[in-house]
Formats: sequence, structure tokens, C-alpha cells
Amino acid sequence: MQILQNQNVIYRNDIINLYIEAFSTGLSQQYIDPLELNQYIDMIFENGNTFLVIENKQVLGALLTCPLKYDKSLPNEIAENFQLEKCVYVAEMMVTEQARGKGIGKRLLNEFFATVDKLLYSDAFIRVWEENIGAIGLYRKMGFEPFTTIEQTKMKADGNGTFVMQKIYLHKKLY
Repeated sequence: MQILQNQNVIYRNDIINLYIEAFSTGLSQQYIDPLELNQYIDMIFENGNTFLVIENKQVLGALLTCPLKYDKSLPNEIAENFQLEKCVYVAEMMVTEQARGKGIGKRLLNEFFATVDKLLYSDAFIRVWEENIGAIGLYRKMGFEPFTTIEQTKMKADGNGTFVMQKIYLHKKLY
């Protein structure tokens, strides 16, 4: 198992497929618009970093980061209390279902913390669905603390109707 950084061209489709698997199945299943997803991934590739855990040429996990100012759902509580240009956002953290519970998320976060430019960024944020207890536990173990919450309305995976997700923004001081 190895961690690769910014191998976007080679693994673009794998990252997109992992995103779709992570967010259109299971408890949080929601509709994913292919055009919006491609634009979002391109924005991350242009402005942020990607960390991938690869085994046998298969992407088992991905962590995508960008400056916090690119978060379209950024709550006022954060914008009013932090210098956004000094904040990095862990926009996505995804692990394939068969690889969960094997420490991949922890490895990805450790690699991120080891390589993040602490001269550029003083704070990190990550957002998670309040019902994703496993992820919340990992983020707290890695030093993130809840800061604020938002509600997001999502379209159901079948396209019929919507549902509301409570999301928690967690914060960690980088130095």
C-alpha cells in the first residue's frame, strides 16, 4: 500500500468513481450530478491537493483538499472568526467500502498533516454528516474539534424528493 500525492491525471476516473460510491450508496445515498461532480473535481485539481492510497493499482482511499474559500457552503461563523486565506479545507475523505476499518483514513490524514504548508495555513477544517459516527470519531482522534453545523438539502439518489443532512464543521489548529 502506498500514498501518492497529486496523481490527478492518472487516477481521475478512480477518484470520481470513489466519490460516487461513497455518496450515492449506503445511508447517505444522494443524487450525484455528473457534470457538477466533474467541475468540482477539476476545481480541487486546479486549486488543491489530492492524497491517494493505492494498492495493486486500485484506489482504496482519497483525501482532497483546497483553500477553505472554495467551500460553497461555508457558514458565517467560520468566515467571521477565521482568516479564510489561512485556512485549508479537507473537502473530501473517501475510503472504499471493502477497505474501511483498516487505518486508511488515518494514514491519509497523517500524510496531509505532514505535508500541509504551515507557513501558508494555520487552520484546517473538515465537514462531516452528523450520522457518520466512525468518521467523526477518527477526526476527533486526529485533533479536530466540532466548531459549527449547517443543514444541507440533498436530492434522493433516485431523483424523487429531497432530504436534509445535518453537517458538522470540525476545526484543527495546524500550529
